[in-house]
Parts: sequence; structure tokens; C-alpha cells
Amino acid sequence: MFQGTIPQPMRAIVRETARDWPRGAEVYIPCCGNFTIERALALSEFGFNLHSSDVSIYTSAIGRWLTGSPVGITLRPESEGDLGWVADSLDDGVGTVATMMLGTRFLPALGRATLFHQRVVTSFRSQWERLHAETVEKLSAADFSIASYDAEDVRSWLTTVPESAPVCSFPPFYGGGYEKLYAPLDAHFTWDAPAYSPLTDADVVSVLGAITERPHWLTASNHEVAELEPFLRGMIKATPRAAPFYVYGSHTRTRIVAPRQPIQVVTSPRLRRGEEIQGPVTLSVLSRAQFNALRSRYLNPKITPGATQLAVAVRAGGRIIGAFAMKPSSFAPDEAYMLSDFAVSGTDYPRLSKLVVLAATSAEAQLLCQRVFSKRIRIVATTAFTQNPVSMKYRGVLRLTKRGPSNESGYAYQLQYQGQIGEQTLAEAFSTWTRKWGAPKTTTTTPEGTTP
Repeated sequence: MFQGTIPQPMRAIVRETARDWPRGAEVYIPCCGNFTIERALALSEFGFNLHSSDVSIYTSAIGRWLTGSPVGITLRPESEGDLGWVADSLDDGVGTVATMMLGTRFLPALGRATLFHQRVVTSFRSQWERLHAETVEKLSAADFSIASYDAEDVRSWLTTVPESAPVCSFPPFYGGGYEKLYAPLDAHFTWDAPAYSPLTDADVVSVLGAITERPHWLTASNHEVAELEPFLRGMIKATPRAAPFYVYGSHTRTRIVAPRQPIQVVTSPRLRRGEEIQGPVTLSVLSRAQFNALRSRYLNPKITPGATQLAVAVRAGGRIIGAFAMKPSSFAPDEAYMLSDFAVSGTDYPRLSKLVVLAATSAEAQLLCQRVFSKRIRIVATTAFTQNPVSMKYRGVLRLTKRGPSNESGYAYQLQYQGQIGEQTLAEAFSTWTRKWGAPKTTTTTPEGTTP
């Protein structure tokens, strides 16, 4: 229901740290965002009185409602033509909060020309009464409140906080993040918004300094802060692709939280050096743990893994020659996104990875995708990170659709590839690969032995 939640390990650290704070204390939470900290601290065993502040329209709607105050948000007159159907939902209380929450989901699509965005808005409008009523019901059932809320810049608000009071805050990590996230709400609704300037990196450091000048405090950053190194209490990386959080506190236990992937050993034989590749080529669905084991063994360790919905081993003559993983694309309804694909190492075939890609675009792979994703799949897309302007693995099999600078460190290019799926069977794909790329490595006999 609430947006932008901090990871569960950070919430656990908040609760653990708070056990050492005075019971019944007045606790202050600047930059409260979505009230995740407040929800972690609102336990009867603590007995805290919670005081929060922030500057966004979304957070202020929730904060004022949690204190029992009027929300003070109305629809802009110029937006009545497009959003008049939500006007009756604005009751200056929980109904307005529910509208803000639902608005974050559909307002970014309002006014966009694409058919997809138009369908999003149409869908919300047709189901608005039900969606709004369900959200109001969930909010009303929440057994949670705060003592006070102020819509105020963190830099000035901290100056009003008593010096002896515990402070817990995770300031915004990215400049302009609030402004971009809640811009659609501000564009269509009006309120008594406070005047403030976005936090710069220097401002974040200054805010952290103001927080730490107290006997009890806890904060975090998405990068290491040299000045706070003596107070480093934890490093959290919730998922393989998540940015790390560095947790600093006046006193608490030290914690390191890292992702752990399940591993299941795959005992099937793999193609080895000196063995000739033989048909037929077949596909075998893998469990996530089995795919993790193969990926950890053969995929470049610099490539950050992602969560997959379909993992498949490619076999030739009963021996595993590689694997690939798919999930539904976020950009096209009939597209599957190939998260990773790789061939086993230590064989005589330098272009074995092309056979894995061909297998991933086969008619049999198409059928597997359609069964798992429950929709028709016609296209496969993937991303390659490389030092070269083209990927030799995909060249000749998929079409290069975009080339740009890499957003992953250690690579020069980020390449987007796309192609049709289902145009060849596995047998036809194996025949194509054998004819074009299936020649094994040539060897030369030397006095010292045989060298590739």
C-alpha cells in the first residue's frame, strides 16, 4: 500500500536499535517518506511518541491523516476535465489518502498517447469505485498513528528537534527523486506545499551530521560516509541487483546482510573437451536452484543475476551444453526477455553459445514460454554488455536494435538485441548451427604436445 519501502533487514535493525532507547521517548523521524520507520517503531513495547516530517504531497497526505488532521488536498480546476471522476473521492481524510495512493499508479499514464497508457487510465476509471473502496478499507484497518506531522524542509525541521531526543531517518539518496516520483500528483492536485530546495549530496552529508549530534540516532546512506565510519553498524544488500545501504548508528549490533541464492547440484553430464557434439538437441526445464548452480559455474561473475520465471537447460545427445532463462517482457505483450544465456566451458566448440541462443528462439522454447507465461510469445529480446560494438554471440541470430554506452561498470557498450521466436524447430536449429558455426577447434601438433 505504501510506496518506496526500505528493505526488511533495515526495518529489523530499526527495531533492534530502538530497544536501547528510553521507553516512552519522543522519537523524531525526518524525511519519513512512506512511514516505514514509524511502522517499525509503533510497537506497544516501546511506547514511543512519533513525530515525523517530509515535504511531498504523497507523504503529507498520509502524515496528516495519521495525526487526525485535515489532509488539505484538492483537485486543480484545470484537471477537472480529465479527473472529474475522482472528485467525489476527496473527503479531506482517508478517501483523499486512498486517491493519492492510487494516483501514483495511473497518473503517470494520463495524457500519454500510446495505447498502453490509455488502457491503464481507462482501466482505473472503469474500476475506480471498487479500487478506491478497497484501498480505504485497508487503510482504515491499519492500527497505526503518529503524534505529529510537519510538512517542512528537513534542514530547518531538525533545528527544532530536542537535542536529547532519539532521531531515526533515511534521507533521500538520489537528488530530485521526490520531485520526479510525485510530479504527476502535484500536476493535478493542489495543497499548501512547503518551500524547499532539493537536497544535494553536500546537503545529505550536512543532514547526516545534524542527525548524529545526539545520544541516540540511526541513519543510512547508499554510499559510504567517511566521516561516519566509526559508527558503521551494517551493510545491507537485499537482492543481487539492489544498491547497497550503509547503516550508521550511535550504538547497535554490527550486521552484514547479503543475498543468498539457493543452489541445487545438477548431476547431468556436460559436453567435455574431446567429445563430439551429437543430436538430438532437447530442452529440460530447470528449477531456480538448479539454474543458479549452472549460472554460478559458467556465467561471467561480473554479470548481476536477475529473477527468472523460466529456466531451461539445453542438451545435445543427452549432455548439457548450456542454459537460458526467460521472463515476460515489460515493454511488449508478446515479447519474452532473455535474462541470461550461456554455454558450458571446456569443449572443442568455440561457437557453442550460438547454439544455445538458437535453442532459446526455437519453436519448442516458444511453447515453453507460452505455457509458463500464459500468453502468446512471438519475440525474444535480450541485452548484452560488452567492450565491442557488436556481440558475436548474437550476431547472425538476433537483430541489433540499439547500441549505447553501458550503465554497468566494466563494459563499454550496452547492446539491445531482438528476434523472432518459433521460426525453427530444435532439429532445424541444430542443422543451421552445424552448417554455419559447428566446426570444432583446429589443433596443431608440436614437440611439446597438441595445442589448439
